[in-house]
Amino acid sequence: MSDLRKTFWDEILKMAKNDKDICLLVGDLGYSFMDDFVRELPRQFINAGIAEQNMIGVAAGMALGGLKPYVYSGAIFALMRPYEQVRDDICYNNLPVKIVGTGASGFLGPTHNFFPGENEEDLLKSFPNIKRFYPTCEEELVSSLLSDGPSYTRL
Repeated sequence: MSDLRKTFWDEILKMAKNDKDICLLVGDLGYSFMDDFVRELPRQFINAGIAEQNMIGVAAGMALGGLKPYVYSGAIFALMRPYEQVRDDICYNNLPVKIVGTGASGFLGPTHNFFPGENEEDLLKSFPNIKRFYPTCEEELVSSLLSDGPSYTRL
């Protein structure tokens, strides 16, 4: 099985090159896997820093303005930290914001992962209108990125 994070970065770059309305927001990430996107499409990229609530609010505003925002961050920072903004700004309004969370498996330490017994599904099940994807192959990942309405994809 391929690394779905690499597939995500390859696919989002391809999609964004073909659709200038696609924008990518990340939360305080600086890994080399996003270098191609930043270099080739800097006007479609925002590193929101350690401001996850704001990142979700900005993504919601972009969607209300007709853009197609994709949010990429650690799973806990994409859902738990901005819980209220995901629920109120994105889900209640049924906005087409795609949230992609990584690192939910526990390898980044206690502050960057869910505690034992916690997971994204515990948070997601209370959100209205959001589709949830847990892809196991490239085809499932690409399909999740093309879904309608709000969605969460775990890589």
